[in-house]
Amino acid sequence: MKIPQKLLKIYKEFDNCDRCKKENNPLLHILGGGRFQNPQFLFLFINPTHLNISSHRDYKGKRRYPFIGVRYFYRFLSEAGFLDNKIINDIYTKGWQIEDENRIEQSLINNNVYITNLVKCTKYNPESPSKDIIKQDFPLLQKEINMVLPKYIIAFGKLPLKIITDKDICLKDYFKKIKDNSYKPIKSVDILGKIYKVLPCYFPVGRGNRQGALEILSYIRKRYVN
Repeated sequence: MKIPQKLLKIYKEFDNCDRCKKENNPLLHILGGGRFQNPQFLFLFINPTHLNISSHRDYKGKRRYPFIGVRYFYRFLSEAGFLDNKIINDIYTKGWQIEDENRIEQSLINNNVYITNLVKCTKYNPESPSKDIIKQDFPLLQKEINMVLPKYIIAFGKLPLKIITDKDICLKDYFKKIKDNSYKPIKSVDILGKIYKVLPCYFPVGRGNRQGALEILSYIRKRYVN
């Protein structure tokens, strides 16, 4: 799928980052990937790290979208039903191959998913970006979201959920809503004149709650997949 020209212009704005220029950051920005127009779901994460092999300047692949080379993340998506199992089996058998990025992208397209981050700057340090950095980058993220036009935004973790809804929501309490079938979308903040439906989810890797995230995504697939 070709990236729309207007979205490419937004990506170029992300790449023209004054912070990374001033810091001489050797790592490339990680942009969005998957279904670039009208996906059912936009997966919103926090920020990329050097574990994404496509952030390195000697990487030979074509794309720079979230979690390239991070096979345990894509195994999670496979278990959640958002990625073809065969791709994951091949990656764990043969190791990560350049062509896997295209296979993953096509599978995300087939599953109606676009993945992006609050902040696109890649860091060696896995810590979350500061409030100031998020505030600086949020206007461009808003443009990106309105260009992609998802039906739902799945916010992974407390920070993306707070930024996109401006609400302090306890994910543990919201997780309980799945058990009594009262889990429902939350309205986003005004995003350049548009309001989106936001679905809260645990962050699935690192210090997040992988099993909780799997249960939430399983519920979302049953209730919110067309």
